[in-house]
Amino acid sequence: MRILDLRPGTVRLMSSLWRQGHLVHGGLSERPSSLNPVSRLMCHVSDRVIARRVAARHLAENGPAIVSVGNLALGGTGKTPVVAALASDLAARGWKGAVLTRGFGSPLAGPLAVEPGNVLAGDEARLMASALGSHGWPVVQSRHRERGLGYLLKNHPGIEMVIIEDGHQTARVGRHLDVVILDAWTVEAGPDVSRIHPVTGSVIPFGPWRESSTGAARAGVWLLETVDAVPAEGVNGQAVASFSRHLSLRDPGDGSTVDTPAGPWAVLSGIARPEAFEKALLNIMEHEPVLSVRCGDHADYTPRVTGRIIRAVMDSGAGFMVTTAKDWVKLEPFWSDGPRVLVADLEIRWGHGKTLPELVGERLGALRGR
Repeated sequence: MRILDLRPGTVRLMSSLWRQGHLVHGGLSERPSSLNPVSRLMCHVSDRVIARRVAARHLAENGPAIVSVGNLALGGTGKTPVVAALASDLAARGWKGAVLTRGFGSPLAGPLAVEPGNVLAGDEARLMASALGSHGWPVVQSRHRERGLGYLLKNHPGIEMVIIEDGHQTARVGRHLDVVILDAWTVEAGPDVSRIHPVTGSVIPFGPWRESSTGAARAGVWLLETVDAVPAEGVNGQAVASFSRHLSLRDPGDGSTVDTPAGPWAVLSGIARPEAFEKALLNIMEHEPVLSVRCGDHADYTPRVTGRIIRAVMDSGAGFMVTTAKDWVKLEPFWSDGPRVLVADLEIRWGHGKTLPELVGERLGALRGR
């Protein structure tokens, strides 16, 4: 497989260094106590800085219940599809709510209500707006989360819940419940019950982590990506739920689901973990791609960049290209002369035991007397 890596040089360099040090997502992770002295110091500094920031948050006495979905790692843990799935399920249970997101990759500071067709809005924000529009849940993007929340409360006074996407390290906005997606963990067996213990490693710039595993203690629910049954409790008493991701191919022309086509193909992804996406595709494709195009997370697909990608795909001999829904919303305007494209849609499936929507509904329902 040929790789065309269009990510910024710093991203390629850091990814390579992290891989060499085994401090990668889903790889050989370590607890802070086993790291080298410099890494331990960086974890300590990061933890102290984040702790001071989140301590400054305030929680309004009246208003909707606030829940955040975040993580300890740098991107690629599934926050956006998890938030969309969680919001959809809560809407089906009768909750009236909204989603607040930063709008990564967007030149607009906000606050603004996101429309799926707004090409200037964040790619992930547009996807969530498209998924939640039929449920009556607005999506608001704002770089300043406190202003975004104020905008939501002013324009949607009847909402019962706000889900903050990627909000675990957010300051000044209080939450009634934090959900953290754990990227790595161990199971600690006890005499009566087994419990989940979060695991991380070196924080940025020495590793792909925002903070150490101690940051998980701020959350009330831990979410694990696995198809296996897991203990229902964390070491600090947190509730534990799980999920898995499943891909299917869609023809963006008519919206139909398609079976795996035969012949050589290429893959393009502008996400935090392109290797993980390529590996997941092999579960539904007959063989590996002839070309992998890797772009930066939230890549800006200009006509020039898109033209280069089209030429590379055609030169590779691929009969079609598979990409993510997140990338296609930005590529589509410039792809009129390109080869056939199939979009890999992502479905979130909740795991064994109590699901995340059940846990969130129970906790916030008790808070609101539902």
